[in-house]
Amino acid sequence: MKNFIWDFDGTLFDTYPAMVDGAWRALQDFGITADKKEIYFVMKKYSTSQLRQSYQLSEEKFTPLFHRYETESQEVSAPFQDTKLVLEKLKAHGGRHFILTHRLTHSTWKLLKDFGLDELVEEVVGIDQEFPRKPDPSSLHAIIKKFHLQKTEAMMIGDRRLDIEAGNNAGIATCLYDIDHFLGDIPATYVVNELKQIIGLPEII
Repeated sequence: MKNFIWDFDGTLFDTYPAMVDGAWRALQDFGITADKKEIYFVMKKYSTSQLRQSYQLSEEKFTPLFHRYETESQEVSAPFQDTKLVLEKLKAHGGRHFILTHRLTHSTWKLLKDFGLDELVEEVVGIDQEFPRKPDPSSLHAIIKKFHLQKTEAMMIGDRRLDIEAGNNAGIATCLYDIDHFLGDIPATYVVNELKQIIGLPEII
């Protein structure tokens, strides 16, 4: 396996504290008081879009507020403990890293640069690049085509069902990073509970 296509939030970086805080504050602007644990559960198991839809809020009104409050949040967004180790180890053995995220492209690059990880990643495809949202495989197909990747050597890695379904729909291997154990049965090629376990998967190194 040579080509690793990563989800970002909750996979490479622990951004959920800031995301949950941003969503909680945005909901308050609409007069909605929600428990942060419940917000996290919905965002993690399903998506931010599902959270918005559950309160019947339009994307045009909710999403800009959510992103603004997330950016302003005092909650720290940082890489998981083993993120740098895993990225460096895989790259040292010929691996290439790409990111496919529902986060904005520029904010993803900013966080990578803030923690000195940007030079390990070749491409970030964010939600602003106007591909259909995961689990639609269009953005994955675009990465595969642009960088001339072999599907048999590519893997999608993420922490939610929609990441795995996107990889399955694109016809590549998948790896679920599951730290919460409430996601249910998700048909991933591999399941890990720690990022460093990826290094030891079959055909990785």
